[in-house]
Amino acid sequence: MLYGFLVFIFVLIALMLIGIILLQSSKSGGMGTAMGGAAVTAAFGGQGADKILTKITAGLAVSFMLLALIINWIGVPGTNNVTNESIISQKADSDAVANPPNIDIIPLEESTTTGEDSE
Repeated sequence: MLYGFLVFIFVLIALMLIGIILLQSSKSGGMGTAMGGAAVTAAFGGQGADKILTKITAGLAVSFMLLALIINWIGVPGTNNVTNESIISQKADSDAVANPPNIDIIPLEESTTTGEDSE
């Protein structure tokens, strides 16, 4: 329940972050002027728009990073992700158990000579 809620909020923040970044005006005009840049400038004023959008972007970016860390720390429900092994060694162990190597054991023939000269 908590995991799903956090992922939902995480996706919302990601979408808002994309929208806010696209609304910001760049030095060469860019998407900010093509997609309603004049409306943002009219709403917040000439210099106020850039300052407020920069602060909103910073806040969304920090919350995005924190939520990413929290979601990773909580982990997917129903899985045990607390291990000290690397993913490669876990995969090697699971492959070794699932697919044991096919080894043919061939008995050695008894040699007729013992290595000593018999008299």
